[in-house]
Amino acid sequence: MSPLTHAGIGLLGWQWADRKKTVGSLALFLFAANWPDIDFLFSLAFGNRGLFRHQLFTHNVFFVLAGCALLSLLLPRGWSRWGLILTGLSHLPLDILVVDTVAPIGIRPFWPISDALYNIGLFPTLQRGSWRVIFSLNNFLVLGLEFLIFVLPVLFLYRRSLAARFRSPEFWRR
Repeated sequence: MSPLTHAGIGLLGWQWADRKKTVGSLALFLFAANWPDIDFLFSLAFGNRGLFRHQLFTHNVFFVLAGCALLSLLLPRGWSRWGLILTGLSHLPLDILVVDTVAPIGIRPFWPISDALYNIGLFPTLQRGSWRVIFSLNNFLVLGLEFLIFVLPVLFLYRRSLAARFRSPEFWRR
């Protein structure tokens, strides 16, 4: 899934689990939802080899739990911390649902204990490659579909509270 879908789930997790609802906690939930894709930045910096291959080192329960547990320490004790961890873990089943076109097909959610790959491939994927491919009609349609399924319902469901919160100068100061 794209960062757009993961951000929609991050927004949902924030609305559902965070009690204080600050701009800082929103940023943490959005970051946690996209945390496993940090491998993309690693591969840009170090090359797409070894542990830095997409969906190897970072797309497993252990990496997500460790990273999100550390991030959760920035939140008050209680449900917000668990909500942040669950939001981060949501990344894995979402990535299992998307069509994977890069070998090896699927993710290893229990690596390094198991090398078993999981991929259901029900949802279309973004195409990678040249700028022309990245900005293609296919990718535009995939992002539109992801927005309709994963972001728009959250925005609609919480439209009043989000609008009030985002209009409040106090929200942006915390």
